[in-house]
Parts: sequence; structure tokens; C-alpha cells
Amino acid sequence: MSFSRLYASALAALLLFGTAHAATVEKRPIPSPGMHKDIPAVVVVPDSYAKSTAALPVVYLLHGFSGNQEGWLKLAPLGEYADLYQVLIVCLDGAFDSWYFDIPSDPNCRYETYVSKEAVAFVDQNYRTIQAPKGRAIAGLSMGGHGAMYLSLRHKDVFGAAG
Repeated sequence: MSFSRLYASALAALLLFGTAHAATVEKRPIPSPGMHKDIPAVVVVPDSYAKSTAALPVVYLLHGFSGNQEGWLKLAPLGEYADLYQVLIVCLDGAFDSWYFDIPSDPNCRYETYVSKEAVAFVDQNYRTIQAPKGRAIAGLSMGGHGAMYLSLRHKDVFGAAG
């Protein structure tokens, strides 16, 4: 068999069988009772989730200034990471420029509460998760990095790791 035929066969097998067991990317809203609205989110569920009863750790990812919850899908192979490390990955929307703060004078900007309480509670209620700081990490890019550090320091009872 020639190299090109072998390569084509291997590529076809990868495309056919490589996607048979792949993480699921769910685009779904997560309600914010504090802001009286549903906020779009992305939840990446590893391929083994449906076949298992194990509780999984969760990694929360925060986007940067002017981004949104789908930005991480373009930056990293989240499905591969979810499958490889057996984690749920939750990409939250922090609005265009919230910096993940609660602003007392603006009832539409309660992103600290949303991320650290509302979204975590929703994920814990709707997925099998390790419901303790040791089972939750938070990370972000740019504004999201600020949010991850800020929230992890203020909510050590929620997040066990940050980046």
C-alpha cells in the first residue's frame, strides 16, 4: 500500500471513529435570579459522562474584555481536554466589560454573584459534580483572568484553584 493510500485510510478512520466518542458541547442559558435574566453559557461534557455515575470536577472559564462565552471554543480544544482529564468545562459570559464585579448601583451587573453563586449552584444541580472547592477551578483570559483571581480570593469556599 502506498504512503498516500495509507495516509488517506488513517485520516478516514480518524474522522469516522475519532468523533464517535467525543465530548458534547452544550450551549445553554444559566439563569441569574439576581439579574433577572438568563445568561448564555457553554458546558463541555466528557464522552464518558453518560456511561458513568462518578461526580466530576468542574473548570470554569471566563472570557476577556469584549468577548463572550463561546470565545474559549476558538482558543482551545475544550472537548479534547474534557475527555482527557474527565472534567466538565463551563464557559460563562461576563458581559462585554463587567470585570466580574457586582456593581451596587447597577442591578444588571451582578457578575460576582452570578459566577460564584448562581452559575455554580446551577451546574451542581444539573450535573454530577464534586460539590466542594477541591472539585472546582476557575481560570480566565485578560479580563477573565482578573475575574478568576478576584473571585477565587473572595470565594475560597467555592473555588479550590485558579489560573
